[in-house]
Amino acid sequence: MKATFSLLFLILAITCTVIAQDTPYKKFITQHYKNGMAVKDCNNKMGIINKGYNHNHCKEVNSVISTSTTNLINAVCDKAGEPYTMPNGRVLRRSTQPFRVITATRGGSDLPPCDYKGSDSMRNIVIDCNKDKLPVHYEEGHIL
Repeated sequence: MKATFSLLFLILAITCTVIAQDTPYKKFITQHYKNGMAVKDCNNKMGIINKGYNHNHCKEVNSVISTSTTNLINAVCDKAGEPYTMPNGRVLRRSTQPFRVITATRGGSDLPPCDYKGSDSMRNIVIDCNKDKLPVHYEEGHIL
């Protein structure tokens, strides 16, 4: 009985831990996507991102894809993207179509309260994708 309870407790603990963890794709979406985001929304969005980034510091810069859908972003990992080789030889995916991107840049201290200035641009995004053809890392954008 004691062994069964211990095993059940262990399974429950592992399940809760797995559920609580964000997948790399979910983390990408949280950090780099918000449909309808405007430059004025940088402090709010970065407040959410900084909670997952590091509770004691403010992330220096972050790019957010603001006018699209997750399906269109995901498609960059497949037919809506092309291979893009980084200077270090790593091959990522570059969108064939531009996306509106808001870039939030920290102004001042890296300690909370965080204050961000935003800029808005159209760019072809460069992302890393996992084996399931989902984005997991925003590398950069090529401003048009």
